[in-house]
Order: sequence, then structure tokens, then C-alpha cells
Amino acid sequence: MRSAFARVRLRPAGGRIFLQRRFESTYEEKLGLKDASEFRSTVSKVAPEVKKENQPVRTFAKSQQPSQSRRDSSPVTPLSDIMDLSRILKTPHTSEQIGTLWNAYHTSKSATGKGYLSAVIPRATYESFLPTAKKYPSFILPLPRPEAQVETSPEKSTSSDPYEFYYMEWGHHHSPAVPSEIPVDLFSWSKTSQNPPYTTVIFTPLQEYKLRQSFALPHLILTHYTDLAHTHDVVLMRGELTPSTNDPGRFLLSPSAAQVLAFGLQQFYLPDQGPRRRDLLSTFHEKPQEFSWEELISAAKI
Repeated sequence: MRSAFARVRLRPAGGRIFLQRRFESTYEEKLGLKDASEFRSTVSKVAPEVKKENQPVRTFAKSQQPSQSRRDSSPVTPLSDIMDLSRILKTPHTSEQIGTLWNAYHTSKSATGKGYLSAVIPRATYESFLPTAKKYPSFILPLPRPEAQVETSPEKSTSSDPYEFYYMEWGHHHSPAVPSEIPVDLFSWSKTSQNPPYTTVIFTPLQEYKLRQSFALPHLILTHYTDLAHTHDVVLMRGELTPSTNDPGRFLLSPSAAQVLAFGLQQFYLPDQGPRRRDLLSTFHEKPQEFSWEELISAAKI
């Protein structure tokens, strides 16, 4: 049975999706994009009412106002630093148009050497896995890695395929204020916000986590932006890959491997994924001595 996440398409770094060529100078300062005419052409196909004659599209332009300091403890970069939320609301956009712009933007950033995944998640789907994420905020996911050094104990697998295990951990943050057409303090938040809370998910190799615990370097960070959940019923997901310190042109995790881990999160945290995966998740937290690594690999196979 296809899950509700079947509609969510992860957009890998370097993928040639929506935008097939680099852009030229007009948007370089604001977006890191390059050919404004091509970008406007792309936007006009997915949001024809957004484009107006002789008016540049700056949906993703950062605010010209001085940077404001955060008043909360969230480590999340505000969505307002990425997307001009007041413009999104001022000129009507559908959820589909926002999703297309979001994915096109991250594809263009990937063309400049950034490592990103992106996805647009229906609000109902996002909220469906929050209770499980709060109850079980960490887990282990197997990643097929033919080149990986596989541990012999206790994670030894009877499978002939080598796996590398990744530790994943949820972070739960504040609920962002519902944005307005009139620029407001987008760092403000309230427990009564009509938006669900932000969440982050970090992925770190299990071996590295064992050695360094909270000082372990994440290889992938997923951020779920909920600013537009109330107004457009969508949650915008951004996945950031950590660059290699030895080779600046590479990342610690490949885009394809990052997609496997993101899909693994869906497999175990969506509520309709079956009792087998649900039991593994609860056993990992409540009866760790009974947790089976072989069963985990079997349950995680696509």
C-alpha cells in the first residue's frame, strides 16, 4: 500500500528538475541564481498570476531590512531568510505553485555546488508523524553501503549486503507565527500559533555517534518549515548535506544515500506503515535488549 508520503518527492542535489540551465546575473545577489528571464519563464508556467510585465520576480529574495537577532532558542534558520513570505501572501499562490518554486529554488542552488534535498509535505501528513516523533525521538536506520566498514558486533547482519547504520534524532522547536502580507517580526512565536511546530532531524553515522555523542558531526539535517501550514496546508522540507572537509566539492553523504535515509524516516514514523516497523521502533526504546538488527534491515528494505 502506498503511504501518504508517496506524494512527497525528494529533490536531490544536482538534479536537473524544473530548471535545466544555470541562471545569469540579475538574481545572483539574492538567490545565487543566474538568468532572470529563464527563471521568470519557469515561474510563469507554474504561477502565471505571479508574473507581471516588467516586474522582476523576487519570491526568494531576502529582506532588505537589517538582520534581526532571534529571541528564541531554535537553531533553525528562519524561513523568512530563504523566502519572501510577505510576497507569497500578497500575490496569491497555490500550494502547488509554492511547491514548484521551492523545489526549483533548491535545484538552482545545487547547480552552484550546494548540497540540498527538498520536498513539499501536506500538513496532515506532517502532523500524522509528530506524535510518534515526540514519543520516540531517536532511532537507527540501515543504509546499504557496499563500500562501508560494517560493524561485527552487535550490529552484525546475516545479510550478504553490507550496511552502515545511521543514528537519527528529532528536534522539536517552536511553532512559527502565521505570516502576514505586511512584514512583521517573523522571529516571534506563540504557543497559540495555528501552525504546527518546526522539527529538525539529524543523521549521523552510528560509529561516529558512539565515539563523540553530542559532538558527532551530522551528515544530513532535515528541517521542516511550517510557516505556511495554516495558510496553504503545506510544510516545506529542506535537507542539507554536510560538505567534506577534505574535498570541498564533495559531501559526507551522497544525495542518493540521503534520499534513502529520508525515506527510512517515513517508513518508521508514518502511522500507516504496519505493526512490524512500529514494534521495532518501540522495542528500540522500551526493550533495547530485544532489539534485532537483522529484523531492522529486513523491515527497512524497499
